[in-house]
Amino acid sequence: MPRFSPPEVPSGAGLADVHLLLLPAHAQPGDVEALVLTRLPDARDGGPGLRLSRYVRLVGPVVLDDATAAVAEVPPGWDAAYVLRAPSERDEPPLPGLTDRDGLYRAFPGGLPIRAERRGVDLLLAVARRLDGAVRVAGSGVVLTPDPGAVVDLVVHSPYWLDPETTLAVCTSIAPAARLAVHGSEWRGPPSGLVDSPADEAAAALRPDLRVALHASADRLDAETLAGEAVLDAYAVAISTGSDGLVEVRVHVAESPPPALTGVPWADHVVSYEIRWFPPDEAQAASDAPGRAHVTARNRAHRLVVPLAAALAEASDGTPVDGDGFLVDRYDLRVP
Repeated sequence: MPRFSPPEVPSGAGLADVHLLLLPAHAQPGDVEALVLTRLPDARDGGPGLRLSRYVRLVGPVVLDDATAAVAEVPPGWDAAYVLRAPSERDEPPLPGLTDRDGLYRAFPGGLPIRAERRGVDLLLAVARRLDGAVRVAGSGVVLTPDPGAVVDLVVHSPYWLDPETTLAVCTSIAPAARLAVHGSEWRGPPSGLVDSPADEAAAALRPDLRVALHASADRLDAETLAGEAVLDAYAVAISTGSDGLVEVRVHVAESPPPALTGVPWADHVVSYEIRWFPPDEAQAASDAPGRAHVTARNRAHRLVVPLAAALAEASDGTPVDGDGFLVDRYDLRVP
């Protein structure tokens, strides 16, 4: 990445007044740029740094020698930092006693960031999670070190649609307890009393000949629909993990091209295989200090989600993406 002009990167004590992405020595500027461009393909616009949105930029790196780190109020142990230049946009203070997965509630006690600032901070946390970094929050000075293990989910994007039986076979090769979930529950109409009276009043206002014509038209539409070929555009495979919760593989056609696939020839026709973990205790999943039982269940779920994603990527010639939207090499999908 290019060097940036002094007005874009605060020096010394000015670094204490901005949000900082803190990086260890092994993280390179190219790593940061690649991750940001995966989520925001248009971030490189020729200006200094990376443009995250109209008024938000990520600029750097700033070398954190001992003197710079001290005046910037950055704890020791970090090699470099990136500056998030964003307008301060805050909501109401978080309610006492509440927590969140990444620790934002304790880092912003005076008011949670919203809109552009929140999107910028969320991106810093995602990059920090991937590169073993941290985020030093302006104002409170809290250093957030996101837990890489907190993001379990993976998504495989592919140009190919696997039929439900094939996907089930792939999943049962990893988890024999996998079960197919294609059909939804039968719809029995709206609740009694919700539209009975308005419908009755509307029907009574129609002339008999119009009422007969409407019923005939509806019957023809029903017949045409039933005679047509049923098109399956989504299904799921569910895997119960007992006390560890549920893992589900959701298969559907993506509504829009995923940012991570920008430039891929088949990006406009993507089939997504989402491997999601539903923990037994959602409150623990939303805590930045979850209990041992939750972490144990999460680790076991991770050991199921990773091989499922690897198998589905191989079967569908797909591209894996992690829960933060960053690309993952399918051959790097290994359980630690």
